[in-house]
Amino acid sequence: MTDNKNDMGLSFYIPLVLVVAFMLGCLSVALITVRENVFSLTSASAVSDSDAAKNINKVRKSPVYDDEGLKYRMVSASDLGIGNKSVASFNHAGENKASASDEEKDNEGGLKLPLDHYINFIPHKQGCTAYLTFDDGPSENTEDILDILDFYNVKATFFVIYHENMEDKYKAIVNAGHTIALHSYTHNYSKVYSSESAFFNEMAQISDYIYSVTGVRSTILRFPGGSSNTVSRRYSKGLMPVLKKSVEERGYVYQDWNIDSCDAEAVNTAPDRLLSNIRNSLKDQKTAVILMHDSGKNTRTTVDALPGIIEFFYQNGYAMEKIDMSTEPIHHNW
Repeated sequence: MTDNKNDMGLSFYIPLVLVVAFMLGCLSVALITVRENVFSLTSASAVSDSDAAKNINKVRKSPVYDDEGLKYRMVSASDLGIGNKSVASFNHAGENKASASDEEKDNEGGLKLPLDHYINFIPHKQGCTAYLTFDDGPSENTEDILDILDFYNVKATFFVIYHENMEDKYKAIVNAGHTIALHSYTHNYSKVYSSESAFFNEMAQISDYIYSVTGVRSTILRFPGGSSNTVSRRYSKGLMPVLKKSVEERGYVYQDWNIDSCDAEAVNTAPDRLLSNIRNSLKDQKTAVILMHDSGKNTRTTVDALPGIIEFFYQNGYAMEKIDMSTEPIHHNW
């Protein structure tokens, strides 16, 4: 009887053990398959999850990575670190990108920046350099401009005038590593161009003010209206040829521009139009000095257009640098 009971017990447990073993085997196979599928998906991406985790802390300081010859930049809104400013998508320039998210986050009046996506970069073409320049600031837009430049790891040049109670903005420009340059104290043509001595008094005033606020002594300037302006003739005929010679004799260098965004020609020109103006003016120029303005509400759309402008130059093989004393000057000859 005992043997029969043992046989019955074994006959009950053996099938149960086999069923459990079969189920565990199926589960193991399923887990392996899922793991392989996930691995193949992440490997096929331009940037894998492990890459993102590894690079997330340096993405703002190293905009271009190399993955077996593919140049790419991982743009991550979550890495922005700009407090409570909103993040929104925008119309990107160029075609070398793949959207990683179609979501939009948009708070009224907030800073507009791209959500997570990838930008492929054409390697820098030899001798191709773009210089972003902003005239007439600082303003209430300055902080947003600086955030966008920092987001893309781009340095720019700010030709500033005097604005009351903006000390923190002048300091922020310098502290972020950008070039702060001279554009006159008042930008009042009747004062700036009344005489040679009046012009240099204006430049000395803004130079002294910038130095008192930031500790930086700038000798780079841009003439109000550019070196080709005709408005100066109303106040002192024949003054501009004299000034163009004397600024260099006094140790200054002056920079005009060869690409105009036309953001000062109308109030808040549409961002797409600003980008189109730049694209149409670029043609085959290897050195591009782009004129934009940081002058408050009238040029708010310049802020909205800036991410697309930066991506346009990146995607067309341009290095992006700030102007310094060694930069070859662009002068108007008309």
